[in-house]
Amino acid sequence: MKLYHGTNYSSAINIMTNGIDLKYSKKYLDFGIGFYTTPNYDHAAISAIRATDKFNRKYRKNEKPYIVTMDFSLKKELELSVGQYVRHSERWGQFVLNNRLTKDILEAYDIKEHNQDGKYDICYGEIADGSIANIAYQVNLGNIAPKDVDYRKFLKDKGVYPQQYSFHSIKAFSCITMLSCDIITGKEKYLKLIERR
Repeated sequence: MKLYHGTNYSSAINIMTNGIDLKYSKKYLDFGIGFYTTPNYDHAAISAIRATDKFNRKYRKNEKPYIVTMDFSLKKELELSVGQYVRHSERWGQFVLNNRLTKDILEAYDIKEHNQDGKYDICYGEIADGSIANIAYQVNLGNIAPKDVDYRKFLKDKGVYPQQYSFHSIKAFSCITMLSCDIITGKEKYLKLIERR
């Protein structure tokens, strides 16, 4: 399977030259700290534009958005632990929400189904939109108990949600072969897609 990772130029070069390093991952992502990819080129391009704009503002740079293209092949002999969340369902919603909660909240409510502990080497499923981050914020503040979350608020009836594959361990990284990193062409097309969202 071909996968894509959208980012800024210097990060793309670093990945191609030095490999994946989880120290660059943010906390509280959909499936936990990890290296995130998608089989959807358009979504990777949008992610690259957003990440590059943020990078340029923060560091006062003028980098271009790039996409790292890689090949993914699951190596069964490694006995990897894989979390599968392929449907836009309450189970998926709970897992994504739990990965965005603080450790104090996870412990207080004895929540086990998350990947903040890295129990899954690889996860795949749909990409969440911003509404779930807002709910997680309210739970972390103590305004909502996890058991009282109404998952219908971020389970949409319409629309296609791109898939993502996230990698959380050195064993998982060995299933990835880097192919290329390329500047995004036709940026105007993706800017229009971003405006529609």
